[in-house]
Parts: sequence; C-alpha cells; structure tokens
Amino acid sequence: MDNNADVINWLLEEENPSIRYRTLTELLDRSPDNPEVVQVREKIPSSAAVTNILDRMHQDGYWLFKNASKGIYIGDGVEYSDFNTTHFCLAYLSELGMTGEHQQVHKAADRYLSLQQDDGDFLRHFSCLYAYNIRTFVRLGYRNDPRVQKTIDLMLRKERPDGGYLCDMHEGKYKTKAVKSCIRGSVKALLAFAELPEYYQHQRCKDLVDYFLRRDCLFRTGDPSQPINNDVITTRFPITWRASMVEILYALSKLSYGSRKEVSRAWELLEWKKDSQGRYILDWTPSQVRKIFNVGKRNEPNKWVTLYALLAVKARDEVK
Repeated sequence: MDNNADVINWLLEEENPSIRYRTLTELLDRSPDNPEVVQVREKIPSSAAVTNILDRMHQDGYWLFKNASKGIYIGDGVEYSDFNTTHFCLAYLSELGMTGEHQQVHKAADRYLSLQQDDGDFLRHFSCLYAYNIRTFVRLGYRNDPRVQKTIDLMLRKERPDGGYLCDMHEGKYKTKAVKSCIRGSVKALLAFAELPEYYQHQRCKDLVDYFLRRDCLFRTGDPSQPINNDVITTRFPITWRASMVEILYALSKLSYGSRKEVSRAWELLEWKKDSQGRYILDWTPSQVRKIFNVGKRNEPNKWVTLYALLAVKARDEVK
C-alpha cells in the first residue's frame, strides 16, 4: 500500500469519520481497540451522514418515500422505491459503520427482519433483494440471528444451470430457450457470499464464482468483446440493486479469486477509472439518493469508490 500513501491520507481526512474508520480497520488493519479507531468510531453516530438518515426514520422504525408512478408512500413494508426506502437506508447505515448496537438502527433492523417470509424471502424471491439484505444484516451485526440464517439458506438453495441467480418472475418466460441469470442479482449474491467466509468453499458459492469467471467477470459469453450491460463497466455508489465493476472485483478478491487470469480484463478497466493522483472516479450515483445519503458528485474523484477499489486490490494481493 506504500504507493497509495497520498490517497490513503486523503481517505483518512477527518471530515468523514465513517470512511476514516473503515480505512483504518479494513484497509490498514488497525485493531478495533486501537485508541484512534475507538475515537473515530465514537464520532460516527453523530456524523452528518448518519444523523441525516436517522432523522428521516419514522418513529416506528422504517423510511417512507413517495413512489411517483403509484402516487403512494412506500417503505413500511418490504416493497421499495427509488433507493430511499427501508432496506436501502439500513444498507447505507451499514456502509457508514453503524450496527444494531445503536437503538434506532436495531429498531429498524428488527422490524424489517420481522417482515421475513417463512422460507427466508422478503419479496417475490428477488435475488437482488434477499442477497442484498444478507450483506446488510451481516454488516449490521446480525449474522447470528436465525432470521438471517434462514435467508442465507434460501440463497444456498437457489440453483440455476449457469450458476447465477434470477428472480422467480423471470423463470421460464421463454418457451424456446433457457433464461439467463440476472447479472444484478448475481452480483448481490456474490457480495453476500463475500461476507460469509464459512461458505467460501460451499458448492453454491463456487458455482457463482464460475459464473463470473466464465465471462471474464464483466463480459458476455456469446460475445466476449461486449460488456454484459452498462452497469458492470462503471463505478457506482452506494451499492444498490444495480451492479458495478468495483463490486465484482471487491467480492471476487475477498473470495480469493482476484488474481485469476479471467479477472485481468476487469482490473485493466478499473485502472482507467483512476485520476492522476490515484483516486478513483465515481461514474454514477442515483440522483434520488442524494438527499438521504450524499456520496459525492458524478465524474469526480470519490472516497467511497476509492476505498472499495483499494480494498479489492488489497484482498487480491494478499493471496498472491
């Protein structure tokens, strides 16, 4: 990491305690008991980013947002809208370093988990939702909650011939050909597995990794010169139901596949996202999310994207 000293110092600036905390603990491997880490962690709950989200929470533990097409407010259930409803807000809080130890976070997390269906699903077997939620709740500190395990078990049961994931609503929609897996849902599952070391050697995880390696991470199997979609050749934050190259590289590297030759083209594309100072550019962020979680402007160097890119590189290099 020596070549990135200036970039790391940029991430360590005090204006954003969440990024500073995650840089110290995840990138620099400082102990949670380190005095500097403790001091920074104590600043997170009162930071502008966290208080902005929590101040918008309904007193009963959810976030509402008006769905323009339906003309109604959504968020008190499992339906979601425009990157601002409950499961997104919980994910953003987890990115910021919050956990269920905080009273408001626990209230919202516990309430949302109570909406879980009997098989561990939340809504119509959307893999981009249940896998996303697994990652969120593990990061929030709910790994040992039986409800989270129930959703993990669902993710393990969901198998497809190509190794990826697909929402039930799309299964069997073609009469003459097989339906391909969804890259967005598959990326969310890859990120979920990356948070679950105990399943790194599980066959379902290996099948999903193969799904990405067969297409050099980002490209179509039928035409390897073309990206799967526009999502995967961009940098995006916050992590939502869409996909991005950084998410894929970060997850594969945590799973110990970052040095595989099939991943090299994706690393080359990521290099193009750096500016002259080694900071990574944010290509896209949802315009709707800025009021609740403003992560920066598009087409500018971004601390969140840079943090995740460096974490991906770090994980890749640790297994060489």
